[in-house]
Amino acid sequence: MHKTKAEKKAHVEKLMEIVGLAPRLANVYPHELDGGRRQRIGIARALALDPKLIVCDEPVSALDVSIQAQVLNLLRELQKEYNIAYIFITHDLSVVNHFSDDIAVMYLGQIVEKAPSKELFNNPVHPYTKALLSAIPIPDPDAQVEQIPLKGEISSPINMARDCHFAARCPYATEVCHASTPELVNRGDEHFVACHLF
Repeated sequence: MHKTKAEKKAHVEKLMEIVGLAPRLANVYPHELDGGRRQRIGIARALALDPKLIVCDEPVSALDVSIQAQVLNLLRELQKEYNIAYIFITHDLSVVNHFSDDIAVMYLGQIVEKAPSKELFNNPVHPYTKALLSAIPIPDPDAQVEQIPLKGEISSPINMARDCHFAARCPYATEVCHASTPELVNRGDEHFVACHLF
């Protein structure tokens, strides 16, 4: 559908209002904006086509914690108001814990564990998932959290061997881990894991 210049301008102004950008910023160059406002512009651009699904690739990784909270709150409000689904691609599991219904943990392009968010955090099964969760900072100085260090070299993503991609770094790896790739299996309650240990 063709829009007039006035209609396009009105649409842009409406999108700016939805994502919390002041009208005075309409003609500002990106380098003149802080990271939070640039992220809001990215969200407005994604909303311009009335999507049902938005893929968010590291949506808050380069932002201060307070700005991260603002952007995540905005995304949550938009989700409720416009019935939008999100796929978050992130290394920050603390973000997805508070935002996602389901989480898939990937290692070298392969899903190693998938479960409802609460289940994954309360009952991680795959050794890589356990290591990731142990690395999340806890804001309690008295909390006793055992971090699981990962040793060894990351396997080359080129010409992957027919083994468990995590085997070279896994403290529990056995011969079968180095001989074949584990399949993703349902352990029950929609909790899937790809690990020969299970």
